[in-house]
Amino acid sequence: MTNGGGPISGAPATGSGVAGPINAGLRPAICHNCGGEKAGPLVPCKACGFVPTGEDRPIAWLFSGHHLEAAELMEAAERIRAGERPDPPSALRQAARTAMGALPLLDPSGKGLSRRDLVGVVVGSLLLTPLVGIAVWFGWREDRPKAAAQALWTSLAIGGLVALAWVTEQVAEYLS
Repeated sequence: MTNGGGPISGAPATGSGVAGPINAGLRPAICHNCGGEKAGPLVPCKACGFVPTGEDRPIAWLFSGHHLEAAELMEAAERIRAGERPDPPSALRQAARTAMGALPLLDPSGKGLSRRDLVGVVVGSLLLTPLVGIAVWFGWREDRPKAAAQALWTSLAIGGLVALAWVTEQVAEYLS
């Protein structure tokens, strides 16, 4: 599910939630794995046994009374049961992490590549292909944008130097 036109909105809910068993202190939720009703966002689903861990925890929080109103929860449950897989944008996941009191996963310090990572990108670009930096950039562009940009530009520079060396060799061979 995406943020466009679906039950995942940018604002927290003020509503009560889904009808069903409610434990004291927990807001009702739906399982983002199967669409089943749950007593809280981080509890195991009785319908499918799914327990949100790691990156699933912010998504589980988004599919709870903390974030969605009762009607939105019901709509989300129907869409999940119909086979739609939730995929909220990273900004919304980060907002959920913040609301849950979790430490942000994004790198707010702007920390770039570690020496080890930089050596890996350089060696991979020289021995394998400059596409190594593009792959690193693609994987880290949202979570570690500065490191992703460093990997991309390092690989592009190495690719440019390798291309220049090849062209120089071709010209020298042609002239001799």
